[in-house]
Amino acid sequence: MRLGPLPGGRPVTAPLWLDLNRALIAKTIAELAFEEALVPEPIDRAGTQWLLRLDGEVAYRFRAARRIWGNLAIDPASLTRVVGDVAGPAGDAAGFLVDARHVLGIAPATLCTYIAEIASTLAADARIAAIGRTVTGPALLAFSDGILQAYLDGHPKAPASKGRIGWGLSDFEAYAPEFQPDIRLHWVAADRSACRLDLEPGLDEADLLADSLDGPERTRLAATCRERGVDPERFLLLPVHPWQWQNRVALHFAGEIAAGRLVPLGTFGRAYRPQQSLSTLASADAGGRLDVKLALTILNTSAWRGVPGKYMAIGPAFSAWLAEKAAHDPALAGTVILRERAGAFYPHPIYERITDAPYQYREMLGVIWRDGLAGRLAPGTSAMMMGALLKADAQGRPLVGLLIARSGLAAEAWLERLFDHVAVPLYHFLCRYGVGFIAHGQNVTLILRDGVPCGVALKDFQGDADLVDGDFPESHDLPPGVRETLLRRPAAHLLQHLQTGHFASLLRFVSEALLRDLGVPEIAFYGALVRVLRRYQARHPELADRFRLFELFAPTVPRVCINRVRLALGYGDSDQRPVPWLGSDLINPLHHAEVAAAEAIPGTAPQMGPQARFQAS
Repeated sequence: MRLGPLPGGRPVTAPLWLDLNRALIAKTIAELAFEEALVPEPIDRAGTQWLLRLDGEVAYRFRAARRIWGNLAIDPASLTRVVGDVAGPAGDAAGFLVDARHVLGIAPATLCTYIAEIASTLAADARIAAIGRTVTGPALLAFSDGILQAYLDGHPKAPASKGRIGWGLSDFEAYAPEFQPDIRLHWVAADRSACRLDLEPGLDEADLLADSLDGPERTRLAATCRERGVDPERFLLLPVHPWQWQNRVALHFAGEIAAGRLVPLGTFGRAYRPQQSLSTLASADAGGRLDVKLALTILNTSAWRGVPGKYMAIGPAFSAWLAEKAAHDPALAGTVILRERAGAFYPHPIYERITDAPYQYREMLGVIWRDGLAGRLAPGTSAMMMGALLKADAQGRPLVGLLIARSGLAAEAWLERLFDHVAVPLYHFLCRYGVGFIAHGQNVTLILRDGVPCGVALKDFQGDADLVDGDFPESHDLPPGVRETLLRRPAAHLLQHLQTGHFASLLRFVSEALLRDLGVPEIAFYGALVRVLRRYQARHPELADRFRLFELFAPTVPRVCINRVRLALGYGDSDQRPVPWLGSDLINPLHHAEVAAAEAIPGTAPQMGPQARFQAS
């Protein structure tokens, strides 16, 4: 039996479709149970067999193990759908959501759109499975970061990790990373009086053009500008994602085009490849050193992927400030800031006048030019987006396990290198400078030498970085406007950027992958993280007050829920991106690991905080 076609033109076999749906059901149950929206029950003494009761007589049975964060690791192959006394295979992810709709409290309109996101995700998963079915671990590790992104599986916390509302099959093939398309940018001339443009000192518009267009293409573009009466004194040249041009700009900005304030020029320049975020494109050849982040009004992983205009004036200055700290602070050695070199934004003349207009209508035409990763790597090093650590090869082995094997180090020694080069810089930026990064798997890139972590690259400082609301003298030299533009958050909120955005939303899945692949106990994984962070604290006694302010080792941490918000709020238009909810507190794995280490050594006790034993239930 064959199903399809799905992206790529090849039909999907029934066994593959079953596997993909089972995996997605397992992920959905696990994450919604973690967020306390579903309540599976153990049905054996060992706690390995579970039952999830839904509406009426419908239930799902499966094998699972409780992990250190309290989440369930579910075996997809064990999933069974039970109706009354009749059991059958569970292999329909959309059908599962229909079964669970009343328990989850999903409104019909929300349910239908979420199922559309699930369908899109499964289509992308089918393509990824097809291109990766024979790719070995060594082959994956040999790929550049840009090529590897075509094989990745999306956000591990989000069941609808590739929702892409607004795209059809042809758009997948033309613009999605798993198809490795060559994308050439559409260009428009924009009236400077209507634009916001910010350039870092020493950079000019000609530099930006030279990065995107070689000599012949610049000549061709200049000729087109002359033909259409584009005066460079009056107009700024802006690249636009080709999908955005066809589906948003040409329609919504028709009045600006008719008035001559926005002049379409056509397709020019070098080819680019899409990254996991879809809106960021990296040069497909060595000629371009800058990535471009373009407005892309599609809904993907709970948010519309536009470019907010409010950050344009501070992007280059703020990222230069971060880079200066990274270059001169010894605690940040090996940290690379992918600087935002320029930004431009064209506000919509009507939507901008509407109070509380939905944000996607106010972010339709903008671009950020940002350092590409390849040009920032030292000789002999390679890079891998942190989310790629979870990627399994054709034999089912995650890349994190393969890297450890290649390195020749023991697993805990390798992990300590990882945490030294990623968790410590993130925590140091927080404690020293009051800057909190939402450091998820797509905006944090691991730098490696011979398979061993040796650095980290950070990016996305417009919306994924906030400032503490206190007075930190170390940040008094922030450039003008940065403090006024970025959100000011309480310390507890910024701490959650690290604990939830990085530990619970990324490291939780890395520790699971290593447990399955190499048998590394989770208590040992988080024990290595504790040792690294405690050593860092010991090196910086002058920050003791900040360590108490940003307390990483408390017995519990907040449970942040992102999927429940989408299911509850639906897809109604809002002037802000969805804000996560809080559930009950979680047992803190760092506290548990520290207590366990202390109890293993007679006469010792944890360095900070009361003792509390981890409970699996």
